[in-house]
Amino acid sequence: MTKKRLDPVDVVIIGAGCGGAAFAWQIKRDARHLKVLCLERGGWPDHEHMPANGMRWQRAILEDWASNPNLRLKAGQYHGSHDHPIDEDNSVFKPLMWSGVGGSTVAWAAHFPRLHPSDFRTRTLDGVGDDWPFGYFDLEPWYDLNDEIMGVAGLNGDPAYPPKSKRAMPPLPFGAVANRAARAFSDLGWHWWPVDAAINSTAHDGRAACNHCGPCLIGCIPKAKASVDLTYWPKATALGVELRTSAIARNIEIEAGRATGVTYADEHGKEYFQPAQAVIVAGNGIGTARLLLASGVESPALGRNLMFHPAAYVRGLFKEPLDGPVGPVGCSIYSHEFYETDLSRGFERGVHLQLSRENALLVQASRLSPLWGYQPQAQLREEFLHTMPILVLAEDLPEAHNRVSLTREAQRDGLPGVKLDYTMSERARKSLDFGLARAEEVLRAAGAYRTIRVSPAPLTGWHLLGTARMGTDPETSVTDARGRCHKVPNILVADGSLFPTVGAANPASTIGAVALKLAARLAEDMT
Repeated sequence: MTKKRLDPVDVVIIGAGCGGAAFAWQIKRDARHLKVLCLERGGWPDHEHMPANGMRWQRAILEDWASNPNLRLKAGQYHGSHDHPIDEDNSVFKPLMWSGVGGSTVAWAAHFPRLHPSDFRTRTLDGVGDDWPFGYFDLEPWYDLNDEIMGVAGLNGDPAYPPKSKRAMPPLPFGAVANRAARAFSDLGWHWWPVDAAINSTAHDGRAACNHCGPCLIGCIPKAKASVDLTYWPKATALGVELRTSAIARNIEIEAGRATGVTYADEHGKEYFQPAQAVIVAGNGIGTARLLLASGVESPALGRNLMFHPAAYVRGLFKEPLDGPVGPVGCSIYSHEFYETDLSRGFERGVHLQLSRENALLVQASRLSPLWGYQPQAQLREEFLHTMPILVLAEDLPEAHNRVSLTREAQRDGLPGVKLDYTMSERARKSLDFGLARAEEVLRAAGAYRTIRVSPAPLTGWHLLGTARMGTDPETSVTDARGRCHKVPNILVADGSLFPTVGAANPASTIGAVALKLAARLAEDMT
């Protein structure tokens, strides 16, 4: 099949999610003369027809709007995310992601913390992992800018962090569950704070405030949740960035150590060659590694050091009725009391404790065994509206055997298949056990009469990180501090696969900040 050669651009970005959107806006803002194009394999999300607007939303959570792409493909109905199968059989955690304009921010919980200063210096401070090539305070102005564009509801003064820029909106309301948990943390003398949420608590940036309907992962009815299709992309396209949807990047063409452009296919399978001076890859820790490996980018570290954030949770049961399903699912309060290293615990680094919300009734029922009869119905009546869940995130550390690799079988999108290999370290298991024990202390202090652990929690693989990591040594890293591939310096990476280490906090805030920083530097180079 003959490829049609298109007019050249200066910069082509692959992926319209968190990193790609921030990169596109920043480079075009700084260098208006550049022709900037983004290729996105999926389309624009249809907010008016997301499951949260319909009667079957509880089934959608389990089927065609499940967070895991393999479950969506199995359901066989959904066309909102342009999915491809992932061989996840050898991975403890299952990948959760969404392919389309906005990336996984379309279906995320919008918990928006920063990494801590110590997270950038784990080798220096604790002798584990690797230091980042820059520090927290180098990234701080980009954190601030990213917060401004996304819009953050929160409360200034959190003692767990250096001072931050003023939050755009007050924190989201607590409700009965959060108020009860906050009192329990205080009774124990432990840190807690309202989360920084990329969700409008008041009307902001042309979007309405959160109405606390709850099922945030299947669409936000008032568009209060700051997915980047609603924040960065309108601003980027207004500056002149071109966003081309239903465009599946199949290969980055490389000649004499330089990328010359991207071969991509449209929705009909027709191939095009898009010449470009610089190619930016922002397809998450799986998609970026898959494309770079398929394109023949040479690096012994490429695809390795996959990090998820090991996750588990514990649910406390209460006699009194609570309001667990009400409000944003992942944005209530959190504790970093145990975030920093304390070697008396028996492991390096720490854990993040996050108050969550109850699942929808059908989701809770789906985990019962047996699924029907007097006993499971009695259990469901005991649990629903009487549960307080606490999620534990442990810091993942880079391990080369945890990896993304290609299979020999080609997929329908024209790329090789992709396989995950991921096992949890003993250190991670100790971290989770420690965190779960602390969570149980909180729940008992809050009045729970029983607790139930789920450890590990397999369907928690939102954070796809580390597979194209930054560093100075080409033997142990894929890119330099500016995101440039060591062997092909005009290919840059602009997503979470860059992370040398991942802390114990959600990564989206850092992904956006790093993308802004790298885009500003590339704009300088190309001016």
